[in-house]
Amino acid sequence: MAEKIIEKILWIEGFYPFSLKYDPKKAIETHKQELEPLEVDETSKSIFKYSNYFNFYFKDICKALDKVIGQSTLTKSDFIDLIISDINRTELIISEDSKQSLFSGSSFDSNMPANVYIKKPEFQNNTEPVWGLIDSAMETATLNLNYLNYVKFKENAVTTDELSQVDVIKNITLVGSTFNAIKQSYDRIIWRGGIIEDENSVVKLKSNQRHLMLDNIALTRLIRNIGAVLMELQTDSVEYKSIRKLYHTTRHFQIIKSIEINGDEFKLQYQAKSKNPTDTYINYIAPILTYYPFFQSEKISEFDNLTILDLVNLFSSLCDFVMVLPMPTYDDTEIKDLTKFRRFNPKVKKLILKEYFKKTTKYSDNQISIFLNLLTQKGNKHNLFLYSIYEVEDYYYFSHSSIKRANMLYLVDKWLEVGKCDLAERGFKFEDYIKNFLRTEKPNEFAKFKLIEQSKFSFLDENNINVEEEIDLLIKTDNSLIIGEIKCSMYPLDPDDFYSAYQTIKKAKNQVARKAKFLEDNWGKFEHILGEKGQIKIQRIIILNFPHFAGRIIDEIPIADFYLFLSYFKSGKLTNVKIEKNKGMTLNDIMYYDSIQSFEDNFSQFFNNPIPIEELYSRQRIEEYEVTLKGTEPKTIAERVVYIEKTPGDE
Repeated sequence: MAEKIIEKILWIEGFYPFSLKYDPKKAIETHKQELEPLEVDETSKSIFKYSNYFNFYFKDICKALDKVIGQSTLTKSDFIDLIISDINRTELIISEDSKQSLFSGSSFDSNMPANVYIKKPEFQNNTEPVWGLIDSAMETATLNLNYLNYVKFKENAVTTDELSQVDVIKNITLVGSTFNAIKQSYDRIIWRGGIIEDENSVVKLKSNQRHLMLDNIALTRLIRNIGAVLMELQTDSVEYKSIRKLYHTTRHFQIIKSIEINGDEFKLQYQAKSKNPTDTYINYIAPILTYYPFFQSEKISEFDNLTILDLVNLFSSLCDFVMVLPMPTYDDTEIKDLTKFRRFNPKVKKLILKEYFKKTTKYSDNQISIFLNLLTQKGNKHNLFLYSIYEVEDYYYFSHSSIKRANMLYLVDKWLEVGKCDLAERGFKFEDYIKNFLRTEKPNEFAKFKLIEQSKFSFLDENNINVEEEIDLLIKTDNSLIIGEIKCSMYPLDPDDFYSAYQTIKKAKNQVARKAKFLEDNWGKFEHILGEKGQIKIQRIIILNFPHFAGRIIDEIPIADFYLFLSYFKSGKLTNVKIEKNKGMTLNDIMYYDSIQSFEDNFSQFFNNPIPIEELYSRQRIEEYEVTLKGTEPKTIAERVVYIEKTPGDE
């Protein structure tokens, strides 16, 4: 199969319309020799046809931002301060609105935390998903912070607390959010294999709708799985005694109660000693226990022997601190002057924060400094998903959404990267974890299988040359041999992350296909390990650490995350939880099989159409929404997933 041109042009800067270096003619001329032999796919056609339109839009946005910022006397540091203030204000509003929405109905099911919607008349599309609002707000703030690097600010400007200056912040947020909406929509389409079309003078960004729905399902399952672990932690299960022990051995049992700030005076009050872990500790540990059970306690030499669990422990302590910082209330979020605006971004002396960590934890000064350095913004390239702390002289201030709604899986992967923890090493540990689970965990009564311990298979061919394959996972049942290719990747946050992860999956597909053929062609040489060939059916599967590609099939090979894969052997069922007012909790079990025979027979069908995924798939629909401001010509439409609010078992 010929290589597609999209695999080249995605990485060539001149083709990206949201860049000052956009120049497709120059890019084509420069890379003509390497591009000419490649297949022009539909996504590439969209780039060639529509990138100028998006670049014009980008230029208009830049002009609008330049105009708004140019009318202000605010300095660059003022803008950074106030953009963070604005995102903190937004966090307060979204948090309260989402609480009201989440608990407003008569029932609650285990899939709802990932599918909460807020309805307000000021929303352009009337209703917005909470996760979308949060991500959009953080992405917008990040874009605006990075745009400041291209602005020439007035020298010796004097900032005044006038209403007009508040309007400047509101306007750049409005302009930035508009820009972010169309940029993110474009990125998702281009990096994920969608197309752009023109229908009746409306530009439509069309995705692979099944993949778009699978993306939302992945988020839903991820949060649901974390929620299940969270419940176990809250019930003090035996399995998690060690996690609670970590809290006991690293904390002084001082819990921050309140912080009063009066100028340079800071007064911290603590609650009475308690040996119960804080809610934040449990909430932040849960994702790591869920998706990093294979790499939790390894000491990282680059971080003064802190472990991942230690870093998450410190992060939860930081969140405890930020949550009690003095802030306006939900009813006091209307902004009339800069002084009031700045109340959403209280600054804390560095010394005070470090003293807090010494008061509440048993980590060394150096370990605390290492941790804070991981979260502190560096240089001019901003990323609020990664850096939640800003440093100004002797003070810190915080992006509250980055802390309160932190994606711990994304953060941990980035920390491990900084800590020089090789991804391949994590991959080996991930593989060992899956095998050990199958080896030691008691399966349900119908799951009859044998884990083949040998992983290296080799022989000398007729030319006395050693032929060898190493196979990640081999499971034998009466009539099947399951060959698994196990891949550990970093958490995909951005569209280009998804693209890179999918390239890894494509390699895994080739590897598992090759290994399956190797065993099939040379079965007789390994019969003492595999047993007689007979009518044995070879089943191939790719197993990932995160759920983002689960449910997809690549060249007839299904993709599963390890949670989905292991649940087939362990529980053999999906349990949905429904809580109704005045009725309490009800559980609805959906069985994957009901006999030894169906355990074996259903394997292929299950992973080609996994019940937990298909059940969620039936509860979603695709809707179009406008990403450009009303009145903009041409109108630009994208697609998104809407969750259907029903509980399995309902008529």
